[in-house]
Amino acid sequence: MTSRATISLNLSTRAAIKRLWRDWIASRKAAIVIALVLMALVAATAAAYPVMIRHVFDALGSGNADLIWQIPPLIIALTLVKGLAMYFQVRQVTSLALSITTAIQKAMARHLIHADLAQVLSAPAGEFVSRVMNDVLVVREAIKRLANNLIRDLLTIITMVATMIWFDWLLTIIVLVVYPIAMKPIITIGKRQRKQSSHLQEDMADVTAMMNETLQGSRMVRAYGLEDHETQRTGTAFDGLFSRILKLELGRARIDPILEVLGGLAVAGVIAVAGWRVIAGHMQVGDVAGFITALLMLVQPVRGLGTLNAVVEEAAAALNRIFALIDTAPQITSPEKATAQNITKGDVVFDGVSFDYGDAPALSDVSFTASQGKTVALVGPSGAGKTTVINLLPRLFDRTKGQIRIDGIDIQDMAIRDLRASMALVSQDAVLFNDTIRENIRLGRLDASDAEVEAAAKNAAAFDFIMAQPDGFDTIVGEAGSRLSGGQKQRISIARAMLKDAPILLLDEATSALDAASEQQIQEALETLSKGRTTLVVAHRLATVQGADHILVMDQGKLVEQGDHGTLMAADGLYAKLCALQHFSAD
Repeated sequence: MTSRATISLNLSTRAAIKRLWRDWIASRKAAIVIALVLMALVAATAAAYPVMIRHVFDALGSGNADLIWQIPPLIIALTLVKGLAMYFQVRQVTSLALSITTAIQKAMARHLIHADLAQVLSAPAGEFVSRVMNDVLVVREAIKRLANNLIRDLLTIITMVATMIWFDWLLTIIVLVVYPIAMKPIITIGKRQRKQSSHLQEDMADVTAMMNETLQGSRMVRAYGLEDHETQRTGTAFDGLFSRILKLELGRARIDPILEVLGGLAVAGVIAVAGWRVIAGHMQVGDVAGFITALLMLVQPVRGLGTLNAVVEEAAAALNRIFALIDTAPQITSPEKATAQNITKGDVVFDGVSFDYGDAPALSDVSFTASQGKTVALVGPSGAGKTTVINLLPRLFDRTKGQIRIDGIDIQDMAIRDLRASMALVSQDAVLFNDTIRENIRLGRLDASDAEVEAAAKNAAAFDFIMAQPDGFDTIVGEAGSRLSGGQKQRISIARAMLKDAPILLLDEATSALDAASEQQIQEALETLSKGRTTLVVAHRLATVQGADHILVMDQGKLVEQGDHGTLMAADGLYAKLCALQHFSAD
């Protein structure tokens, strides 16, 4: 994800709105036309009110009783038409705004799913969730306000001003001189609102991320008695959010009073001039009544337009954050002319591979070979670079130097889909989704039949505990597999890898978090899974890899020793010291 410094490099409001129109709105022309027709109907029916009021007062003045009885049914019919037009217009605009913002959310989710792992790990998950939900909500509300205020209210203003000119041009000039005076302070307020809104969205992202952390760490919070500490920490964050929101709302609150005062000035001026013109015989009482009715009906749409600038500025700030996310191009991509590859053997070669996390070197000149049917174990102290080796193979990150080949093909010459189809990963944190056990296993191969899913579960020693669940394979596992034990989640993860049936198997601390009984079951399942495959194993528990065909000993990103267990123990180097620390040696 781009840094906040990058995010703050805002597009202009006009550019942000223009891009929103080009990318997300312009393609929905039919829906827009329907909304415009309904808005025009609302504006036209609104303009008819002052004309009717004029006729009523003229009829009262002339004593025409027939006209008085004719007007009420017309007003009822007019309000019925306007009410229906307003309902369908709001319905159309709401549907349009929802379809646009849902498409934006889908694009953001698609980007995050396909983004480089480095971008996804660069910020708390809550910050991305805030962008997808909160920022898009601001844009959705702005679209609705733009449609209702900018278009419908603008059409209403145009028809009302035209009606007022028809009644009396001089009074209309007075009104048109007073209202534009309000624009300068409103525009200034809008610019401040944009800045405040940008800060507010950032604070909301931080608070969302904090709450996500607190809830995910609820077990640790209670175990360490940190309830009061977390309450204070989140309370401080919400107090900061309160201050931001209050400033934003106070900015909005200043707009209506400005328009109210100016509206009062306009009405006072109109009454004064109108009284003079009626006395002078230049206007009829009905004209004055109709004009004042039009003026009063003009107040609400003008207010709507007055508050719109602040709304647009807030939406522009949210759009900039959305575009900053979507525009972050992935660095890890497939070559343009990659030919389809079907990896069958899975022979892996690391040739002088180096990798840097930013400016910090993580691997330095690592070379080794892992052949089909063989198991290569990577061991060493924490931070030695073992998991980095595993991450480089499926191109979760890209090497800085050297070459990585599978079956003689440089992995950067392969399509990413083909590359990752050739390997299966089982990691320490077995990732399960809040779905059924069956569907979690089926993620290994989406077109697998139920029989194939169940066969994979049997091979992973998972079938018996699955059938003991209330709904068997249709049991919902809960968020992150919360309804299952660690060993059960791991066996489902292994079943998923077995179902994928890939020639390369990556095991990253697959048994380190398990108890002895679960570890034994998992180890047996992994031995079944490893047969005939190229297997790379990262392990802290050295007893689990003593039977590996080849052991790579890493320290500070370098390959310092290699060989089988017996050879390395005889060398009495780092591997032997690590075994001694774990009270483990050759049988």
